[in-house]
Amino acid sequence: MKKTGVDVIGLDWTVDMADGRRRLGSDISIQGNVDPAYLFSTLPALTNEIQRVVKSAGQRGHILNLGHGVLVGTPEEAVAHFFDVARSLKYDTYTEDCSREKSEVAA
Repeated sequence: MKKTGVDVIGLDWTVDMADGRRRLGSDISIQGNVDPAYLFSTLPALTNEIQRVVKSAGQRGHILNLGHGVLVGTPEEAVAHFFDVARSLKYDTYTEDCSREKSEVAA
């Protein structure tokens, strides 16, 4: 897919974001991939999953979204929470955290 020359590749929730980033490298942007079923979990669990996906996406461009949209019956509060958490994330903070985590793992 990368060899097609596209700027962004979408990954659904069945692809581990960190593995997808590793395979695609850091010179292409990725889109995805919170499992929409997480919107049925507790709000703290949803927050943790959003943060995990963003951290796993690495230091290159990332478009955060749901892997397959909002499922029928999804609580509106959870959808609002998804957007609130996404808007609250600071890219610089997450990229610094990822770099620090990699350094600590290597040490």
